[in-house]
Amino acid sequence: MENKRENFGNKSENKNEAEKIPEKASDMEIALFFAKHIDNPCEVEVAPDKKENIREFYLREARNALSKMTNENAKRFLELKIKEYK
Repeated sequence: MENKRENFGNKSENKNEAEKIPEKASDMEIALFFAKHIDNPCEVEVAPDKKENIREFYLREARNALSKMTNENAKRFLELKIKEYK
């Protein structure tokens, strides 16, 4: 499978680095990655003492990932996960 994946989130040892989708991840691995982050989004500080979760970011990126998926089961799973938060 051609490397058509972007890196979005996997928390690494450095807390400032975002977690990344493995380079050769399957469509189902990518769908599971986004489902996990959509259900349990990280928070970012947008102002002093004000934090917001970034679920909308993961929903947007998941929608973009759908167009690159060829595994219909992974695609359907992710579509259903996205639909949960509409």
